[in-house]
Amino acid sequence: MHDMPHREGRSVGMTREVTTSPEATFLTGRAALYLTNGPADVVDLIGHICNLPRAPRIVAEHMAKAMFAGRAEFSRDKEGRWLLTETLACRAANSAMSSAGYDSAPAAASLAYSYPAPPDLIAPRYASVRVTRTRGRFRSDPPEPIAETSFVVVDVETTGGRPRGGDRITEFAAVVVERGEIREVFETLVNPLRPIPPFVSHLTKISSDMVKDAPTFDMIAARVVKTMSGNVFVAHNAAFDWRFVSTEVRRASGTALSGRRLCTVQLARQLLPQLARRSLDHVANYYGIENTARHRAGGDALATARCLIRLLDEAADRGCSTWQDLDLLLGARTPRRRRRYSAMPAPVTRDTTG
Repeated sequence: MHDMPHREGRSVGMTREVTTSPEATFLTGRAALYLTNGPADVVDLIGHICNLPRAPRIVAEHMAKAMFAGRAEFSRDKEGRWLLTETLACRAANSAMSSAGYDSAPAAASLAYSYPAPPDLIAPRYASVRVTRTRGRFRSDPPEPIAETSFVVVDVETTGGRPRGGDRITEFAAVVVERGEIREVFETLVNPLRPIPPFVSHLTKISSDMVKDAPTFDMIAARVVKTMSGNVFVAHNAAFDWRFVSTEVRRASGTALSGRRLCTVQLARQLLPQLARRSLDHVANYYGIENTARHRAGGDALATARCLIRLLDEAADRGCSTWQDLDLLLGARTPRRRRRYSAMPAPVTRDTTG
């Protein structure tokens, strides 16, 4: 249902392996922005972010500990001052800037932390912030070999295309790939707790009767997170699957997913420019990969996993041995085919979903 890349978000880039963390809030966003200028005493910090000047120290301590509990990006120095953890400070700052509309990471933005902060809170404090990036990667990052990375290829079937508009997952599949081999497959139907539209059932062959006795997502959320954790999230049009899975995980557990994401549509665009389309059918056919369960999560996830293995081999043949190399490849511009338009109305003669 979702081969064509969605333009929202920044799913092309790569951050870190999939993890969960407490969901960012407006106050933690303000704290991150305030601490970009350096460590701060707890009274000053709470006074700024909560508009409580000269709050009693014991009250400020209690509020700070509750606010930053479980958040690895915030820590304290030997003097007890709060600061952004050194290895995460640049990422937190960049995420805060991106949330406010600043274009700080064009090719591969770090999405591990996303702070909802308006521009008027950001602009005055960024005069001294310097973030050095190379195509979305920090120049101090050590090379990360692709061959030593494990992947989880995910595909979901859904009731529609709007995860925040009431649409839900009806089927979930995840395929773990390590060193060019498929190691694990997990798939399940999911009860979406809402009717499945007839046109979706016609496409996916999943009906409301099929899912009425299936587990709801909150019943499988722990297994889903366990399967994805520590792996790079991969999907064919990763933005679509990521939005649905992260929304469902947040709804079920109150935690936010973060991590490295890799889109096989984007890989195919760079590595297979000769293809007229980069739908899963076209890429799979190019590599001679059979998909016996098209538009079902298990079949599409397995086909995408096999395409991923071949695409990474293609990338290796072009000298891409590290994530930095692949990041540069994904950031490169590719010539787009010029479309010819007719003055006459064109009938719908194909499956426009991919």
